[in-house]
Parts: sequence; C-alpha cells; structure tokens
Amino acid sequence: MENDSDVTRRDFLKTAAAAAAVSALPVAGAPAILAAPVVSNPVRYGIIGTGSRALELIKALTTIPQGQCIATCDIYPVNLKKGAEATGANPQTYTNYKELLDRKDVDAVLITTPLNLHAQMLIDSLNAGKHVFVEKSMFFKEEEADPIRQAAAAHPKQVLQVGLQRRSSILYRIAMHMIQRGALGNLTFFRAQWHRNNNWRRPVADPKLERQINWRMYREFSGGLMAELGSHQIDIVNWALGAEPISVIGNGGINHWKDGRETNDNVQAIFEYPNGQKLVYSSILCNQHLDYNEQLMGDGGTLIITIGKGMYYREPVSKATANPKENWWAGATVTKRATEEGVLIYPDQENPDTGFVDREMRYAKHWLASMGIYDYEEPHEPNWCELSNFFASIRDGKPIAAPLEVGVADALAVIYANHAIDTGQKVLWPKKEAMT
Repeated sequence: MENDSDVTRRDFLKTAAAAAAVSALPVAGAPAILAAPVVSNPVRYGIIGTGSRALELIKALTTIPQGQCIATCDIYPVNLKKGAEATGANPQTYTNYKELLDRKDVDAVLITTPLNLHAQMLIDSLNAGKHVFVEKSMFFKEEEADPIRQAAAAHPKQVLQVGLQRRSSILYRIAMHMIQRGALGNLTFFRAQWHRNNNWRRPVADPKLERQINWRMYREFSGGLMAELGSHQIDIVNWALGAEPISVIGNGGINHWKDGRETNDNVQAIFEYPNGQKLVYSSILCNQHLDYNEQLMGDGGTLIITIGKGMYYREPVSKATANPKENWWAGATVTKRATEEGVLIYPDQENPDTGFVDREMRYAKHWLASMGIYDYEEPHEPNWCELSNFFASIRDGKPIAAPLEVGVADALAVIYANHAIDTGQKVLWPKKEAMT
C-alpha cells in the first residue's frame, strides 16, 4: 500500500521535470504585455454605458490590439468623462446611444448599462448592423426573450455575445472537460454562493441622482443580487449539465441594510434540473466568509472552483467513470491527500488531449503544489479572455463564448428565481428541450 509520506522515484523524476519548468517561468511581476502588436483592420467599437463595470472592461480592452474604441456613450457626464479618458483613445462621446449606432464606422458595441436597458439597446444595435457584446443578464423581463431572438435571427452574420466571463476562463474550461470525461462521476448536487459584507451602495453627490447611480438597489432597473451575482454561477451549472433548470423555489429579504433599497440584501434559491440535480444558491451582503465559489459534486468527486483557483477532491471510494487513457490523477498515485486536502487543477493545460510528457508535467505540478512549492494563475484574467473571444468571433469566425441561447437560459433563471423569492411559490419553467 502506498504511503502518503513516501516520495517515489516516479514522483522525484516528475518533480525534477516540473521544477525545471518552474525555473523557466517569467519573473514574477514582469509585465504580461511588453509591447502591443500592431493589428491591421481592428474591430472598431463603441461602449454604451461607461459606469463601474465598463471601467473594468476598459482596463482589459486597452491591452487588446484587435479592437479599437472610437466612441463612448453615457447620460451621466461624470461617467462619460471617466470612460472616455480610461480608453486612452480619445473616442467621440455621446449622450444618446442611437447617435452612436448611426455611425457607419462603428463595427461593434459593448452594452454595459443598467439591466433594464439591455434588451432594447441590444435589439437596436443588431438592427443597426452592429456586432454586440451585452453584459449579463442579457434581459430584464421574460417577454424580452423572443424579440431578442427575432432580432438575432434577422442578423445571423452578426456576433452576439453575453458577458458571462467564466465561459472564457481556461480554468473553467478545464473543469468542464473533467466533468465530460467523468472525473466527478455522476453529477447530482451543486452549491454556489457569493457573499459580501458591504452595503453595495455608491456615493451620490446629488440626492436627485440616487436612483441613477445606485440603480442596482431599485426594482425598476435591477434584478438585484440574483441578476448581478447569481447569474454567473447559475450559468456554470447550466454549462456543466448542458441543461437549464425546470423549477425553482426561493426566499430572501431586506434584513440587514434597511436604508430605503428595494432589492433584497439576501437571497436563497434551490433550482431543480431535468434529472433531479439540485443547485442550492445563496447571496448575502452582511458576511463575506468564504466569499464566492461554485461546488460541483458527483459520486466520484467534487470540484470547488472560482475565478483563479480550482480544487478537485476525489471521493474515498471513487465511482468516477473517467476514461483510463485520460489518467486525470495518475491512477493509483492519487492518495489520501486528494480526498482530504484536494488537488489543484491547472489552467495552463488548454488542450488536455496531449502526449505523455505534457501529462507527466501536469502531474508534477500537482505534486509540487500539494507540497506548497508551486503556485499558478490563469495566463489571462477572464475579462480579457471574453473580450478577446468577442473580437476573434468577429474577425476570425471563432465560436462565440457565450452565445444567444446561453444568455437566454441564464436570464430566465434569474427572472424565475426572483419571482419565486417574491411570491414564496415554486416557479416552473415552460416545457422545452434541454440546452445543448
């Protein structure tokens, strides 16, 4: 029987190989991009809505030469100025998004406005001949789904991508590959949370602007925590199962921040999927312990994953159905450590169907990490990846990372969950085929 404390000759050889690879890594702190390459015919884009979320995206956009910002739009002068300056590109500014859409030299738009504005702006952008990146949730009301579908169908050559950035994360793609190959066995249960300890409020200089600046707190504009945070995590379960829920029950309230807000400061929901799988979801604004993650559980193992880190825990008596040739965890070399302390999964292996040397290197990295010697990070953060994918879909025909029906399924789950929370009743999905 293998002893966890033993370092076998095989372990040693792999460790040595990985150590050599680690020594060849770039020096910590070195800039990821030393000089932006010149790209001919970049995608010329405009940004509609230049608030806090847009500023996060602009930070990534400024390092992606395949796109060029030529226009920005916002009705709030402070945000309009901040957004234009952040691009570093001296874009033309607008307060009416339709004027931006009238420009023939704008190839694409990014819609990063309050949720209640997404649907009409998306439809108008498609009808204006633009490629569209729209932040999640894709729409605010259930009845907006079909008009969006119709607009997309009328413009099949235009890219429509939803801002669900986990779909563009290499780490999450590795996790999905593990699931597809049976590393978790039969998936039966999911748990996800996004916990914060703050009031979610932004400072407002003029009280007349309260609802405009803090729109997330008011039901006229916002789907609250379920839309702003839960949408990302519901999508992970939809992705893992290749399906959307069939029912949801929920609860929530304004129990901590009694400051005039209308959206809940805590929500809890249980989603049921077609084969009986359950997702238990929680989001709160009064405690940040364990912050946020998604837990994917099967009879063969568990994945606990979030942006930047994923851990695999093998069941003590594994029932995983993985292909023996895949050899995810090197067979018998996966010991008690993998069941109790977990094994890191790595985002640097974008193509798991590789040769012997690459598989051995991956195992060596796992071993080094388990000893506290080696750490990792994603080669690019997911905002950068999703925007690069958007431009690649436009320029090169690359598959869309989060296409129309992924966005529809995600938005409907948010809407139905909020309805369940508000009414205290179980909400059933309309009968339809599972997503593929």
